[in-house]
Amino acid sequence: MYAVISHATALAYLDKCARIGSDASHCPMPVLFEGGFPDSLALSKRDLRTFQLARFARKNAPIDVLVPDQSSRRLVKGFVHHSAGGELPQGSLLDAGGGALVCSAPLVFVQLCQGLPLLRCIRLGHFICGGYSIEPSARSGVVERRPLASIKELGAFVKAAHRLRGSRNAAAALSWVLEGAASPKETELALPFYLPKRMGGYGFAAPVLNHVVRLSSEAMAIEGTRKPRIDVCWPDQRFGFEYNSYAEHGDPHKIGKDERRRLALRLEKYEIELVSDEQLKDPRQIEILAHMLADHGVPQQL
Repeated sequence: MYAVISHATALAYLDKCARIGSDASHCPMPVLFEGGFPDSLALSKRDLRTFQLARFARKNAPIDVLVPDQSSRRLVKGFVHHSAGGELPQGSLLDAGGGALVCSAPLVFVQLCQGLPLLRCIRLGHFICGGYSIEPSARSGVVERRPLASIKELGAFVKAAHRLRGSRNAAAALSWVLEGAASPKETELALPFYLPKRMGGYGFAAPVLNHVVRLSSEAMAIEGTRKPRIDVCWPDQRFGFEYNSYAEHGDPHKIGKDERRRLALRLEKYEIELVSDEQLKDPRQIEILAHMLADHGVPQQL
């Protein structure tokens, strides 16, 4: 007998296990489950209690459990039963030990896209393919983690899962998902500029998130590191945006560091515009930034 953890619960667990520097003995990354969908599943409260599911619990949220079909769903306090919605493709399930299986990140992407608008599906894709985990106790609000899947992996899975509910939304979102986000703010900073006009964007060519620039010795002496990253960059035009969460708070150390980086990158012919949180919230400021992209020759998407 198995218990299959799915949807938001599965995503939260995979996200926790993928954190860099996390205690692997406390949250080992699940491995691929070689079998198909199990014939025997824990459905009732009595059966579910036999598994060590406390490790999957989220604060003030029920545990999401996958069942074969609608007829298998049960009302169990503390749990939400979800129908699998059809035959699951290879690579759908991971083994977390102790008889608990976890839906893979690509499957969770399809599951959650079923009930989300397109823009939120895109943001979800950025999160899954990104390198950060939300952590309120951290000063920046995020900690580093390994990506849960690549765009290539998501695309292959969505194609194989085309008959599952949510696959159509997932496929539509994948066209606009970028890899490499290191925070949700980077996603927020990038989206308005490369999304098409029909989706409220400006339709420019898609940027590269966290683009690495190899500095010369002279530039490195100013910046302090050999390979700085630019949050949102158009490498061909050597122009990019850096999110500056400290701009409105006036942190002199952070502002000084940002200015040194701008000077170092300027020696490499890169122009960087610092963008504050207040600017991100103001459509007029976003329009000004869009004009900057046009002035620097960033092309429109075909």
